Amino acid sequence: MSKRRKPRKGPPAKSGCKTFRLAIEGQPMLVSYEPHWMRDVGHFEFRSPHNPPRRIPVSETGYRSCYAPMEQIDAAPSPEDFAGEVALVLLRREKPHSRDDAAQLSLF
Repeated sequence: MSKRRKPRKGPPAKSGCKTFRLAIEGQPMLVSYEPHWMRDVGHFEFRSPHNPPRRIPVSETGYRSCYAPMEQIDAAPSPEDFAGEVALVLLRREKPHSRDDAAQLSLF
């Protein structure tokens, strides 16, 4: 009698890859972190936890990718803390700082 194998539900996790939940402005996101994605660079993926993907604070599409020097990531208390800071910086960039900024159109 042969054993039946359960089908995989996605690609296997990469060695050293860490996935965790993060909430910004009360909205949950899934974050995957791969240290040393390239030599001295770490890679973060911010994704919607919903299927189909919904808007997340850092992306209208439900997905955002970010790279950072390992030196900066290692200086943070944890990869989760670093990802939270990155998300807050990205969120601040997306929001206009004043009414005048929102009304200003880009020339290019």
